[in-house]
Amino acid sequence: MSRRILVRVSPTGETTVEAEGYQGRGCEAATQAIEQALGSVRDRTRKPDFWRQARSTRNEQQLGGGGGA
Repeated sequence: MSRRILVRVSPTGETTVEAEGYQGRGCEAATQAIEQALGSVRDRTRKPDFWRQARSTRNEQQLGGGGGA
């Protein structure tokens, strides 16, 4: 999935910043500089992707320990 940050400005000047394709706190890190440039954050809505763990690759291998003769 591609990642993108959407910035919308309404006719009344209300600005919305939305991150797509990020998981966990990655979305907040991705939008932080834009939010700081725009000023204070009035409201923050966290989408379901925020609560998902970021995918990481982990390889495990167990050696020995098998019972046998």
